[in-house]
Amino acid sequence: MMGIEEIRRIVPHRPPMLLVDRVSELVPRRRLVGSLTVTGDRPLPMSLLLESWGQAALVLMRHDRPMPDVLTDGVPVAGLFEHVRFGRPVLPGETVRHRVTMNRLVADTAFVTGDSVVGDTVVLRVGRLVGAMRSVDSLRASLEAAIREHRSAAPAPAADAGSPAKPVASTSGAAR
Repeated sequence: MMGIEEIRRIVPHRPPMLLVDRVSELVPRRRLVGSLTVTGDRPLPMSLLLESWGQAALVLMRHDRPMPDVLTDGVPVAGLFEHVRFGRPVLPGETVRHRVTMNRLVADTAFVTGDSVVGDTVVLRVGRLVGAMRSVDSLRASLEAAIREHRSAAPAPAADAGSPAKPVASTSGAAR
């Protein structure tokens, strides 16, 4: 139904971080089945399995509003993953199918659930993902505020920080 070129028009990810090869089923604002065939000679790391599922969710959330440029179209943000369970690793040569269901869409924030399977074996379950779109400017402002807060909360460095310790004079023994 949708190949890699169509997917590239919807999500900002590019190889090697584009982790959805194909979409075989898409019911707008309801559900999607996407897939990734694992290449190379090592199992797919669990973090990239979750990222791949999240990218499939992003295709569902944005299929009718392509966003190839994060500077003008916004940045997809995964705000929350809940109740995530991993199964066995996905091995090289295997195709993992991501099944994503949209439970709710409020403005630019989506609530989705789903799983990933290899054959009939569940390799990932996602109880909930809350994903949203944010402008680059709002993310930049949030980052700058967090940096300012971190700097103001950090303890001031000691006056002799980094200097070698000074010997302590002995007070025992003869008077000086």
